[in-house]
Amino acid sequence: GHLQSMAVFTGQMAFPLLIFNTIATAELGSLDLGVIGACSLGKVLVLGITWLLTYCAFRPERSHGQRILTSSVFAFFAIASDDFAIGFPVIDALYGKVLDMGIYIAGNALVGSFVFVPVTMAALAVGGVLKKSEADGSKKASTCEIMRTLLFDLFSNPVLLMTGAGLLYKLLLGNTIIREGGQSKLPHPFCDLIELFTAPFTMCALFLTGTSLRSAKLSTWPCGLVLLKVVVCAYLSYSFGTVFVTGHDEVRGLLRDFTFFYGAIPTGSPPIVFAGLYDPDSSELVATAVLLGLILAGPIMFVTSVLLNSDAESSAHDVLNDVQLSADAASLVCGALLVVSLIIVRRFWNCVCPVKTLLACYALVLIAYNSLSLLFEIPELQKDNCPTVDELGQRSILVLCFGWSQHTASILLLVLQLALVKDSAFSGHRPAFNILPPLLCALLALVPAFLAAPNTLYEICRYEESGPLTIANMVWSCLKLAVCIGLSIRGILASGDRGAPDTSVPSSEEEETSEEEPTTPECQRPIPRGVLRVLTTMNILKVLTQVVNASQVYFKNRKTSGSFAAMLVLESVISHGQAVVLLASLLFDSQFTSLHLDFCCPCLRRLTSWSTGARDSLASVNPFSLTAANLPSSEAQEA
Repeated sequence: GHLQSMAVFTGQMAFPLLIFNTIATAELGSLDLGVIGACSLGKVLVLGITWLLTYCAFRPERSHGQRILTSSVFAFFAIASDDFAIGFPVIDALYGKVLDMGIYIAGNALVGSFVFVPVTMAALAVGGVLKKSEADGSKKASTCEIMRTLLFDLFSNPVLLMTGAGLLYKLLLGNTIIREGGQSKLPHPFCDLIELFTAPFTMCALFLTGTSLRSAKLSTWPCGLVLLKVVVCAYLSYSFGTVFVTGHDEVRGLLRDFTFFYGAIPTGSPPIVFAGLYDPDSSELVATAVLLGLILAGPIMFVTSVLLNSDAESSAHDVLNDVQLSADAASLVCGALLVVSLIIVRRFWNCVCPVKTLLACYALVLIAYNSLSLLFEIPELQKDNCPTVDELGQRSILVLCFGWSQHTASILLLVLQLALVKDSAFSGHRPAFNILPPLLCALLALVPAFLAAPNTLYEICRYEESGPLTIANMVWSCLKLAVCIGLSIRGILASGDRGAPDTSVPSSEEEETSEEEPTTPECQRPIPRGVLRVLTTMNILKVLTQVVNASQVYFKNRKTSGSFAAMLVLESVISHGQAVVLLASLLFDSQFTSLHLDFCCPCLRRLTSWSTGARDSLASVNPFSLTAANLPSSEAQEA
């Protein structure tokens, strides 16, 4: 009851008043519309991707109305930045002394209230009416009922009402706004009254976000939604910002950096409210995604703020070098653990299964890639191993090996994604032929190794702003992204054709079979689909960052500073930390961990069964009613 009252106060009173005050006092006349357009276009693209992806892939066995509701909630999550609880405080702390960026937060909030919220509510109204008609058994929903529901939701929404009221106040009573302390405020006592009601908003919003999460469960969809909001939206907004943002060089750089920073702001509590009203089954998932978004956005925003405040380009290169060196060191440790793990489970994780052969080869290639990367990153070896821009076209042996290992890992990831989409093509029974796909990947990697420069070599060796990137890098990165998107679409369509997954509880016979799984032939075991999903998501994210960063360097001649340096840091973490992701995904795989438990604790099940049997036998004896019938055999004879 107390939380419901707090939710009503926060969502129905404080938040609308905060929007009214922000729009009524914002100096929207000095806005650069290119910044608002870049952020809005990034949101539109992410909105469409998330909606289509959710509708086609998230539990496609449900009714069309329910799928529309879930898709609308997830799509709104991917674009709903927490402007007031996180955006305003962080932006004011970064840009307060240089430029008034609060007006751009207000402008984006205005676009969100007048464009994205009505579109989301329209989709929710359509989905709700379709769900109701499908539940009643009718074939077609009434258009009048849809319009009536939509109009009622729009005109009863306090956010839309306060947004319109703020615009009307600014147009009709704009001359009553006063200036105090360099800020525009409403006249007293209205200003004091609004500040009184909106003061606890930040604390209440964050508190309600935490209380809405009853049981956190790490799964694919919350992680995917967070990546779409925090990473993909930020990269797309920055890409549009390089096209639409104009002005002087210094101001243009600040505004362009703002587009990336604004896109990385995590989602707030409004999607949780929409999920609770229209799709209660997804409330836990959305709440988990909100929490993960706060966790992921924190380091990204911190690194971005550090690089925004660093004026020298050399300091950004130092940060990049330290990040890559740390990522390579961590990956080598994880690679060594992977090798030890594969040796332990070599009896059941061998070359009989083609997918597991690919994973083992991928781990070995990553070890070689991270080892070669260290030769360029260690300060004592950089001068000897890093070629000059003129020498890069000649492709030294070390650069060729570094690029070959990098491209081999990329092609192996594409083949693993193909195995996830079409696992029937990877069901071989001959170990001699299972080594052919990794060998073909290694041979194909020679082509980009000779034609394109390695992606992270530009940051490692600190080239000038022109950089060694050629058109071959752009073509290779775009080709990988196209293959990833094509395979993803093929997998989504295939998952929709397969229908609902089997979520029933396994029978006793199935449980006995699963307990005896180590004796099952390797070729008959299911492939680790969870591991492949994680690697596929990581690969799509990595390729997207490579395409955006390569285009910025090649077409815009971008310097390593500001938000672009943060984008390079993110690409470096993903590229050089692949072994960490591989080890973590394998540790979360039940089959892989069960094999290690069977090796390390061979008597664990026997001990567990013995202790359970002993406990049951002791529980069956009543110590207060011992007779000759229930005494042990020796005591019974004496009796």
